[in-house]
Amino acid sequence: MADVSIAGNEYRQAPNDEAAERAVLGAIFFEMSSDAAVVTAEAILDPSDFYRQRHQEIFRAMQLLVEEERPIDMLTLQDKLNAMGQLENVGGVAYLSEISQSTASAANLKFYAQIVHEKAVLRRMIQTLTKSMTLAYDGSEPASDLLEDLGRDLDKLAQNRGDDDLRRIKDVLNEFQENLQAASENQNKIIGIASGYEQLDELTQGFREDQMIVIGARPAVGKTAFVLNIAKNAAKTEGKPVVVFSLEMGAVDLVTRLVAAEGGINSQKLTTGDMQEEDWESLTMAISSLANMQIYMDDTPGIRMAQISAKLRKLERDLKAKLSEEEQIANPHPLGLVMIDYLGLIESSNNENRQQAVSEISRSIKKLAKELHTPIIALAQLSRGVEQRQDQRPILSDLRESGSIEQDADIVAFLYRDDYHPNRAGEEDDQDGGQEEDVVPIEVLVEKNRAGARGKAELMFNKPTFKFSNMAAGYRQDRPGFDSMPDMSQGW
Repeated sequence: MADVSIAGNEYRQAPNDEAAERAVLGAIFFEMSSDAAVVTAEAILDPSDFYRQRHQEIFRAMQLLVEEERPIDMLTLQDKLNAMGQLENVGGVAYLSEISQSTASAANLKFYAQIVHEKAVLRRMIQTLTKSMTLAYDGSEPASDLLEDLGRDLDKLAQNRGDDDLRRIKDVLNEFQENLQAASENQNKIIGIASGYEQLDELTQGFREDQMIVIGARPAVGKTAFVLNIAKNAAKTEGKPVVVFSLEMGAVDLVTRLVAAEGGINSQKLTTGDMQEEDWESLTMAISSLANMQIYMDDTPGIRMAQISAKLRKLERDLKAKLSEEEQIANPHPLGLVMIDYLGLIESSNNENRQQAVSEISRSIKKLAKELHTPIIALAQLSRGVEQRQDQRPILSDLRESGSIEQDADIVAFLYRDDYHPNRAGEEDDQDGGQEEDVVPIEVLVEKNRAGARGKAELMFNKPTFKFSNMAAGYRQDRPGFDSMPDMSQGW
């Protein structure tokens, strides 16, 4: 990368460390009898990471010698560079001799290589930002596209830091034993963040860091209410920061549902204001309770994954800044849980092929979960095909628009209600009075579970208050018609 112009006239040299580059090459010379030094450097560096062209060619020649199983010394390196037509370009035999006499220690090779790579990342960052600035001044592309491209390019730089070593199984086994010991001492057997629903937590052992969880249902079954209940439970019981991205509903509508569920208040009363004295008392307690929870909301319509990623990274930095140094060591990833409602509404730059667009979004969600070490729950709509079957319990093939959602997700669960009527699904959780019951059973069908069992969790859903709760013991046997329901508690 060439030196860059600042403010039109002032020129500054691009970040580089020539001494570190020479030290890398010198350390490889020091270990000339072994290819271990080149292997160590290659795990961190690419030839293009070197700022000086001559150093790029020398390192590339060293790599070729290792591939040919030839030793690296003055004669072999001179021969290889000569064959490449680069000997004179690197400064000839005189410069190779100078490099070979470097006092750089092979023991510090990794440290030198990391310095070189760090400078290369800074140069690429400048290059990326300069390109974005040029396009921004040009004004020929939409700002949203420029922001998405910039975010994607910066993400690539962050993912290719050159500091991730291969891990010996011995080291991984130590981590495994520590996790097992912690699990054995955990009385409630929930490893991750509890959903608050016993049967579901028995299947999942809680939602764990790095996981992408997909919850699917047809419109009006109650999936938004379900994830809001999980968010409230995580924030209230576990004290975890929870983020809700709502692309379909406004933040006030979400809060209405949270208040209804927390206070046990009919949501219609919260909408119309037709409140009784006991409702006002419940409302006061619900608001007080919710205000103390770390729940963050974003209702930006048509949000893109780049924006979601940027907002979550900023929040994580802000949360860390509030922690002491000791707390940061104990809790390096403070975000507790992220929810996206719903996956199909996230905007993409790929407007030609919706299936490919959803695949890209799905992969981005999984990568973000791993980057933040935080479980991300994404809601998904199901195809109408589920309503054409006699048994309308959803299956994996009902996921709409992309099979990659199933592939990327660690957990896929579906909601099913016997009382669901597709022809009246204009609004979620119909409350038209009629003959319908206010409190109904609902099934959470775990169809995919990478780290646990498949099966079914049965809950109760109070439609007027949007509240989910554990099913009371004996309810199934007390209800007519339940004896004929398939028992899928052990998976299917």
